[in-house]
Order: sequence, then C-alpha cells, then structure tokens
Amino acid sequence: MNTKTRWYLGNLKDNDGKRERVYLEDFKWECDWYWGGGCVTTRHMHTHFDGCFLEVPDIRGHPLGNFVTPWTKLEDYRKKSEKIMSNGCAVWEPLGFFLDNPKYTERQWWRIKDLFKQFYAIKAAAECFQHGGHCTQDARSEWEINKEMAAKLNAHIETVIIPEIRKALDSKADKAE
Repeated sequence: MNTKTRWYLGNLKDNDGKRERVYLEDFKWECDWYWGGGCVTTRHMHTHFDGCFLEVPDIRGHPLGNFVTPWTKLEDYRKKSEKIMSNGCAVWEPLGFFLDNPKYTERQWWRIKDLFKQFYAIKAAAECFQHGGHCTQDARSEWEINKEMAAKLNAHIETVIIPEIRKALDSKADKAE
C-alpha cells in the first residue's frame, strides 16, 4: 500500500523568524527490493529520520556535547552558544528539543523513534540478505545471499513496522497534503 502522505512534525527552531515547517514523508517501495522511508523535509532541506533523530553527533562528531541539528548552519553555531544535549545522545531528546510547536508528546515520540529503529535495523538486514552487504555483490557465496529471507524481512516491514509507524504518526499529528 503506497499512500502519498506526509506528517507535520513542527517548525524549525531559530530559523531567522521564518516558520519553516518540517515534514516526515511516507514510505514507498524502491527499486523492486527494499522499503524507502523516513525522509524528513522542509522547503529547503531533505534528510533522513535516522540522521536527524537517532544517530546525530555533536559538532566534533561525538554523541556527547554541543548539539547541532542537520539543519544548523555552522556559522550560526559559532556565533552563539548551542544547547547542550541533556542525556548525551539525540535519541534521548524529545521532539521539542529540535522543533518549535512539536506535534507529538515525549511518550508518542519515543514510540515513533523505537519503530524507526526497528525499521532501519530490519531494512539493513534485508539488504544484507538481498545482496550480501551494501557496496558489492562480487565474490558472494551462496550462503550469504538469501533472497527469500530478504523478502520475509521486507514483508515484515510492510505488514507490521510501517503500519505501526503510520498509526503512531496518525495518533496526534496534523496530516498535510
């Protein structure tokens, strides 16, 4: 089921007074072998959920310290003191840490992040079974490639994980066109 939906998450913080709306795009079947999803967009930006909310390091590349979002301009970072992450890693922060007017409570955001963690882990496993890794299929043994397992994992993503993510996103968010 491919529906063209996006969910409004909130507005960018400290965006020179402009109300730049942040959306999460829906999932779609890509290249006939994997589920794409988790695209976070504004009018001027395209990034991914894991890079925004699950695995974000600080300005030095460490998961602790001065936090910088994917949309923070480095010159802005240097001009003013940035927030210090309260629990050491982006995954711990509520949506309001990143965005003004967040559309999910902290509890709802935890559920959404947990589901996305599952989505990315299962997607990576499906890719390994489909191609034996990420960069090349060269010199793969018959035991590394298991397209049936990849299909099972993708079916789990489609029938369990994606519907649960959509349900969690629909729990409170304002849908946008």
